[in-house]
Amino acid sequence: MKLNKILCMALLFAVTWANVSFCADIYSDRVAAVVNGDVILESDIQKHKQPFMRNLTGISLGIIPPGKWPTEKELLDELIVIHLLEQEADKQGVKVDEKGVQATIDSIRKRNNNLTHDQFVLFLALNGLNYAEYRNVLKRQLKLTKLIAMEVQQKVPLSEEDAQLYWKKHRDTLDEQYAKLLQNLSPAQAPKEQAEPEIPTHMDTYVGGKVRLRQITLKIPTGAKKKEIEKVEAKAGEIYRQAMTGADFAQLAKKYSEDASAANGGDLGYMNHKDMVPQLQKLVERMKEGDITPPLGTPNSRMIFYLAEAKNRQVKRVAIPENIRKQLMEQRKKILAQRQDQEKAQSKNNPGVESEEDASEDAIEGEAKSGAAKKSVILTPAEEKEYKKARRKVIGIMRTERIQARLKEWVEELKKASIIEVKI
Repeated sequence: MKLNKILCMALLFAVTWANVSFCADIYSDRVAAVVNGDVILESDIQKHKQPFMRNLTGISLGIIPPGKWPTEKELLDELIVIHLLEQEADKQGVKVDEKGVQATIDSIRKRNNNLTHDQFVLFLALNGLNYAEYRNVLKRQLKLTKLIAMEVQQKVPLSEEDAQLYWKKHRDTLDEQYAKLLQNLSPAQAPKEQAEPEIPTHMDTYVGGKVRLRQITLKIPTGAKKKEIEKVEAKAGEIYRQAMTGADFAQLAKKYSEDASAANGGDLGYMNHKDMVPQLQKLVERMKEGDITPPLGTPNSRMIFYLAEAKNRQVKRVAIPENIRKQLMEQRKKILAQRQDQEKAQSKNNPGVESEEDASEDAIEGEAKSGAAKKSVILTPAEEKEYKKARRKVIGIMRTERIQARLKEWVEELKKASIIEVKI
């Protein structure tokens, strides 16, 4: 119980920090650009340059040179293209299945040392993101990947004869070209000052005024055994995940909550800050409108709170308790070390490159799956033998070059048909 309480408090502090951590370098939040009516703020650029976000938004759009850490202008240019692609995806009705998004997140959690959901939320917060933001960014990535596959990858012609001609022309420099391709696929290293942002010593709290909370309560029977308690906790965790991924909190309360407020969607009405019990005061002081707490424990229940509205509150700067900072720093070190080990292992195997090459082979125009279809049409028997050894490299290089060229051409077409205003 004590460990669960500590984890929940750490999560609350970390999530609150995630909501304000990007603000340190932002002195204003001016409009940076407008893309067909969609606004890009300076704070969007600051978020987009964070190392974790750079790794997350891994689609290469041909704007930032491979292996280079982006400038502010390049970041803005990339965000403009992302907005254009999002708008185009909406026009074409490109959809992403929510179950697919969740499956991707579950897969990422497992790859990151099999983190539990709560540990993963904390991991995201330590990198300046809350879970809902992360899910939205990932969903956008999947949508854009789908769009690019339709508009770019499927429209890049590549035949077996093309590959053979390319090999004949470039066979002396092929290994060098392929090594460069692998190098370009490696993510750029962040500047030292951005790589590991410090966990802050202070945070904003909100005091005074009124708040309107909604709650979901799951009861634990008196004398419940360990398995019964774990069952309630698992259910609370699932409800919390639904709430954090966009489900209507009031409807969740009506469906699951086991207290008198359930019929009203868990609505507790407006409460004056000064009239709350101390524990509830401390809780809401760390919450902004729209925030949802992880499941919190009492001996007889598990509770989730949602801050629906707040009025006339004042911001107060307070020190983050040293024990919480210590826990966050230790957790951060542990997770970063695990990630570095995994990245090293992945780098050795180059799994992403291999899968891209496999996909490229399948995409060769008019090629049947039988070995006979790959028989040389323009090579001598001796050349064919040598070509077969290098074929995967040839296809990987050609496919990448043609996709980049087609993507650049298509993006320029989208820009010409759009109204883009750069304000800074």
